[in-house]
Amino acid sequence: MLTVFFLLFVCSVFPLFFLSGYFYAGAFRLFFVHHSTFCVNSVAHYFGEHTFDDDRTPRDHVVTALLTFGEGYHNFHHEFPNDYRNGIQWYHYDPTKWVIAALGAIGFTTNLRVFPKNEIRRGVVYMREKKLAALRAQVVAPKERGELPEWSWERYVTEVKVDGKTLIAIGGFVHDATPFLQNHPGGAALLHSYAGKDATEVFHGRTTPCVYKHSHAAHNLLSNMRVATIDPATVPDKKQS
Repeated sequence: MLTVFFLLFVCSVFPLFFLSGYFYAGAFRLFFVHHSTFCVNSVAHYFGEHTFDDDRTPRDHVVTALLTFGEGYHNFHHEFPNDYRNGIQWYHYDPTKWVIAALGAIGFTTNLRVFPKNEIRRGVVYMREKKLAALRAQVVAPKERGELPEWSWERYVTEVKVDGKTLIAIGGFVHDATPFLQNHPGGAALLHSYAGKDATEVFHGRTTPCVYKHSHAAHNLLSNMRVATIDPATVPDKKQS
């Protein structure tokens, strides 16, 4: 009973003796502490990343960690509840972890439980692979050889002359660069100059002098322009890539 009386006196009565004490040292302090605690079961389940598992709502977020005095890495806590840590990286804001670890260094705490690193890493890999799979599902993959018609070299040259399209052979594929004419950094005239030819060496920057070695992004863009493959047996020796 004495403890309860002392608690009420310190929290509610004692601050009245100071100017603005009731608000800043009393009401506002209680409001902040209580709502910071409540954030563990609200904000920590709404904002942030599912770092290790997404079967449950808890998330990891540095801002939540600041609001809750270190309880913001909530996804880890729910996935590995027997681990004494909340933020496992040294830079994660988790004062409780730091205090416990410091006390352990001088022998005041013992037998601190941590989850095996391998299983923690497996959780990270699982979530990253899941996010990667979701991202991959949004990517339009290029057509491969078995999905495209096969043309002879003669047909490739004829198609350029008859249809007037900017068809360019690179790496054994025929690419329709017509929609890209206005966006090509080198200008439409440069693309036109390679229509009906084999531009493999130029595209890969293997000419002397080297014109331009295209980036990985350019390779990806080019791959989605494929319209056909070229029968290698029909390619004149001097035009083979």
